[in-house]
Amino acid sequence: MKTSWNDTILTEQYLSGSLSDEDRALFEARLILEPQLADNLKWQQKTTVAAKQYGRQKLREEIEQVSHHIFTAGRYASFRKKVLSFFG
Repeated sequence: MKTSWNDTILTEQYLSGSLSDEDRALFEARLILEPQLADNLKWQQKTTVAAKQYGRQKLREEIEQVSHHIFTAGRYASFRKKVLSFFG
């Protein structure tokens, strides 16, 4: 069974907590009645977690590159000295 775009959006709203109490209750009832919707919820949760982890990892890598550049390039010596003075 193909997932509708509306169900995908509704699932995202459910996961983000942006549904009203009534809509959340209706969605949870559908989860009980529609095993395919429950399966889609599970996979959308896993996908969301994986995407967030990937984004965090990419951001961490970018921060490490900038940090390495700043702390090794000669033209940033005065900035480096100021930053290190906070920790010394």
